Amino acid sequence: MLKYRVLTGAGFLSLVAGLYIWGPTSLVALVLLGVTVLAVLEMVQMMTTAGYPALKWTSLAAVLLWIAGVYFAGSGCRVMDSVPQFMPVIVVWAVTLGCLFRKDQSQSLAKLTGSFLTIVYVAGLIQFMFMLLNSGQGDQDGRSLLLYGILVIKFTDMGAYFVGSAMGKHKMIPTISPAKTWEGVVGGVVVATCVSSLLMFLYGYQMSGISFSALDGLVLGVSLAVMGVVGDLVESMLKRAAGVKDSGSWLKGMGGILDVLDSLIFALPVLYIYIHWGLNGL
Repeated sequence: MLKYRVLTGAGFLSLVAGLYIWGPTSLVALVLLGVTVLAVLEMVQMMTTAGYPALKWTSLAAVLLWIAGVYFAGSGCRVMDSVPQFMPVIVVWAVTLGCLFRKDQSQSLAKLTGSFLTIVYVAGLIQFMFMLLNSGQGDQDGRSLLLYGILVIKFTDMGAYFVGSAMGKHKMIPTISPAKTWEGVVGGVVVATCVSSLLMFLYGYQMSGISFSALDGLVLGVSLAVMGVVGDLVESMLKRAAGVKDSGSWLKGMGGILDVLDSLIFALPVLYIYIHWGLNGL
């Protein structure tokens, strides 16, 4: 299992590095879009298994519209610029109408619950990956910000795994994640903070045209690590409630797309918020 976990993790980071070096912005966005589609399908399946059968195609359409609106915001297209602010009502309309005209209404409440959670959890969090990609200043896109965030968060996972395996004794929340320990979490935060500071130094405290400081590296390292752990626990909670071990079976040794994204999509909003509020003041 560890062998496949390492190989899959190395493959994931290689894909990220390849896109960072060679991929145009449009290709990066397209890959993220493909990941989003897989995440929606996994979430729908997990909700259905848990007894909340989400509307697959309605949820997928709503998520894709949401993401398109976020990615093309500010493009000058009046329709696309308006999509993000109207998404709450669009989602409510789409999901309720999707249930309204069905002959069997016995599962309507469950379908509404599963659909709303799928859309909000996936689109509401993954949108920040696209927002970060658009956050570059000047003639730069935000891929450096994305790479930085992904590396810090994933090194949190790796640090927590190896430190926890070596010296973990005190269980964190055994009812949700039996293997996660406080020692592992502390180790993950320490590793993430070191990686964050190192990356900031290697980038010369300039990423995607945005200036940072050594203090920013420390604050972001801790913040991203902590929220990454929370994201991991949240997805474990969902899987535990659904009675499944993994969100999917796409990635050998790791499970599904959501099993890889759980910490990323929960923590990357912190990076976006920090850039737009923390660096410039509230």
